[in-house]
Amino acid sequence: MDGRVNVTLAVMVIIFTLISIVVLFTAVGEIMYSYNNQSAYITYANSGYYVTIMIINFINMIFQFIVLKEWMDVLNRNILNTQSMISTIKTEDLSVKSEIETASLELKNAMVKGWPFWAYMISYIIGILFVFEMGVMALFEILAFIFLLIYLYHIFSSYSAIYKTKSRLYSYLRNMKGLPNVQDVPQITQRNIFLVVIFTIITAGVYWLYLIVKLSLEINEYVKNDEITRTKLA
Repeated sequence: MDGRVNVTLAVMVIIFTLISIVVLFTAVGEIMYSYNNQSAYITYANSGYYVTIMIINFINMIFQFIVLKEWMDVLNRNILNTQSMISTIKTEDLSVKSEIETASLELKNAMVKGWPFWAYMISYIIGILFVFEMGVMALFEILAFIFLLIYLYHIFSSYSAIYKTKSRLYSYLRNMKGLPNVQDVPQITQRNIFLVVIFTIITAGVYWLYLIVKLSLEINEYVKNDEITRTKLA
C-alpha cells in the first residue's frame, strides 16, 4: 500500500483557520467597542483572545505540517512500490528490460526531496519563536515562504515526472502482458508554482486552503487507482 494523505486534517486546517479569523474579528470588535464607549481599554495582546488565537494557530500549524509531509511520503512510497513491482517482472524481451531499467531510474530521480520541507518547517517555527522581534520574525517567515515554494515545486515536478514515466512504462507492460483493459495512469492536475502564488495572494490565502484539500484528494485518488493498476500488471 502507498498510504494516503489524511484529508480530515486538511479539512481541519480550513476549519481552524476560519475559527482563528472569527476569534480575531471578535477581539477587534470588543476592543473597538470598549474604546468608543470610553470604558476600560483592553489591548489585544493582554486579552484572552491573543492566547486563544495562538493556541488555534499552533494546532493548525501542526495539522498543516502533517498534511504537507504526507504529500511527499505518499508519492515517494508510490515510487518505491512501483520500483518493487517492476523489479519482479521476468521477460526475455530486451526492449522491455531496457524500458523497466530506464523507468526505475527515472522514478528514483523523481522522488520528492525532503530538505525543502524540513527547511520550511524549521524556518516557520523559528519565526514564531521570535514573534516579539519583528525583524527576526520577518526574516524567517520570508525564508519559510521561499522554502515552501521550493517544496511545492518539487511536489509538482515529481508528479509530472511520475506521470510521464508511468504512462510510458504501463503501455509497455500492457502490451507485454496483453492487458488492454488496464487503465492509464490517473492524472493529478498540473499546476504552475507562480500561478499558485498569484492566486493565493489575490484570494487572500483562500486558494491555498483550497489547494491543501484539493491536492490531498487528488493524490489519494491517484495512488488508489495506481495500486489497482499495479496489481493487474504485476
